[in-house]
Amino acid sequence: MYDLLLTNAVVITMDEKRRVIENGAVGVKDGRIAFVGDSMEAEQFEAKEVLDCKDHVVMPGFVDAHGHGGHSAFKSIVDLTSYWMPVMTHTYKNYITDDFWYHEGRLSALERLHAGVTTGVCVLGSQPRCDSPVPAFNNARAYAEVGVKDIVCTGPCHVPWPHRFSRYTEDGERHMSQVSYETVLESLETVVSELNHANSDRTRAYVAPFGAVTSVDPSAPTSADRCVKLTEHDLKQARDMRRIAEKYNTRIHTDAFGGMVHLAYQDKENALLGPDVHLQHCTGLSFDEALIIQKTDTHISVAPGMRQLVNRTPVIELLELGVTVALTTDGSMLTSGFDMFDAMKRAQMIFRRAMNDDYYLPAEKVLEMTTIDAARCVGLDEEIGSLETGKRADIIAIDLMNPRLMPRINLIETLIGNGHPSDVDLVVVDGEIRLRDGKAVGINEREILLKAEEEALETAKRAKHLHPFAWPEKEHWGQTKIYFDEVRFDLDENRKDGGHY
Repeated sequence: MYDLLLTNAVVITMDEKRRVIENGAVGVKDGRIAFVGDSMEAEQFEAKEVLDCKDHVVMPGFVDAHGHGGHSAFKSIVDLTSYWMPVMTHTYKNYITDDFWYHEGRLSALERLHAGVTTGVCVLGSQPRCDSPVPAFNNARAYAEVGVKDIVCTGPCHVPWPHRFSRYTEDGERHMSQVSYETVLESLETVVSELNHANSDRTRAYVAPFGAVTSVDPSAPTSADRCVKLTEHDLKQARDMRRIAEKYNTRIHTDAFGGMVHLAYQDKENALLGPDVHLQHCTGLSFDEALIIQKTDTHISVAPGMRQLVNRTPVIELLELGVTVALTTDGSMLTSGFDMFDAMKRAQMIFRRAMNDDYYLPAEKVLEMTTIDAARCVGLDEEIGSLETGKRADIIAIDLMNPRLMPRINLIETLIGNGHPSDVDLVVVDGEIRLRDGKAVGINEREILLKAEEEALETAKRAKHLHPFAWPEKEHWGQTKIYFDEVRFDLDENRKDGGHY
């Protein structure tokens, strides 16, 4: 007897043959997929629960190969500023309580759940919050409660060391300390050893330094005349990341930009490249670097934001070279929530314009890049990413009965072009129903939302550098462009208060 049987759906399997079954059924037993086939054939089976999925698409849950823990609580506070990285890094390192990571984690997991994301990467903060394992533990606990699979990513911040971090006691007092690189490595080992395969293997923990190479710009391409030679710390950090990943049999995830791949490959033995690595962003890569990515079988994940119009990730070229490329949200912010439908639409728009050709990235390909290819990118394609017998039962159902998705002609193109998270009606994770009729199961959504809002407001009040962003003095009705009467963020004051930049 099956635990769950979904019937009468259009089943998009994403299996090796990419079967689409017009009147399909999916059976689930013991958390895994036990049957994928025609609904007529499924009539012979008994199940503890049968769900009639008529007028629905049933497909694998989305895999979001790169996003952030923390950002969901600040998406309405800090978004539009050229100082985003120093503003948010200072906030994460010096004004966040331990409980923040739990309450924000539930909020981000809930948003992902509603968007049909069944597995998501969480890089903790901007530069990773890595002085203690507590943020990672609380993020993982939050995701486990909501029911979304969590890939927790943390590791060393950018140079120089030591870094200043603050913790808060129960009476609200802030205590700042200098944290060494060695302390961060100890924290990272604790996170990976205790969280990788935790929560019935619904939690993974990956090694995630802030950038594949430490001696160049960590957030943008670096010109060739500055990408000359690896530093001693570059070499040491790569060795340390490799050692920890190998010791605990886990993977590596980090950002990379043009110039970094060329530099990293100078130390071929320890470079953060290879089939156990997925690199995020990769804007500004040279073609030589794309060939290194291909040669080393490194995986790439890309957030199709507007900055791609300035420094593009060579997505089309990488795909033509046979590289696995996943589409990600990089969320959650005002401009990029955990919306994989939006990521697919943006990818088509941006990279078609970049190539001046509307026939790149067909709907079927971008759907691969958020399901089976994304699962391969994070090293989990043997377990998730497609509906196949034996795989873990991570399944979503999309309600087609709305004006955006009708008529049901060229269905996959329609889903990519007009689909929205609100269309996700059912989410199953490891065979357990976590979203039914568009409502989360087993959790109090209102309590999660209000606690996250409370935590965000308390943080904004505590962090004075956030005040101009959270409570702007002026509104801008009728204005074509925003101008400011005074500087909203002072780097000198930020440094005096413990800021890194």
